[in-house]
Amino acid sequence: MGNKDTEQHSRSEVIRDTIVLQLKLIIDGMRDLMLMPVVFFAAIAGLILHREQPGRYMYRVLSYGKISEKWIGLFEEASKDTMEPVDLKDNCLDEILKKTQSAIESMYIDEEKKQKLLDKLNNTLDEINTKLNPVAKLAKDESE
Repeated sequence: MGNKDTEQHSRSEVIRDTIVLQLKLIIDGMRDLMLMPVVFFAAIAGLILHREQPGRYMYRVLSYGKISEKWIGLFEEASKDTMEPVDLKDNCLDEILKKTQSAIESMYIDEEKKQKLLDKLNNTLDEINTKLNPVAKLAKDESE
């Protein structure tokens, strides 16, 4: 491999990489479509069944998703880029979403009402968990 500034890629290499990328995009998209309901139901199951570790199923699914992302290697060929990458200043979608959420909440959400709603949600999930898991009820009764 030569210097990034002088490295040339043949047309056949670009065609092959384009076809491979299209296949990887299809596989990645199908994986994402399958993950949507799996993550949703894993989160619901964790919220209902596990009071102490409500995210255990969802985060396990995400860890498998991360492994599959690495295996698919969607952007592996980006290393062949000869131009300087765009500097995103370490911003990512999560950071943008958190800032947007904070801005919206500060304008429209009353903190006291939000906390009451979260408390009600937690109590409801605890009740469901207790009904579905009698052992959790015994542990809760013993701790009180």
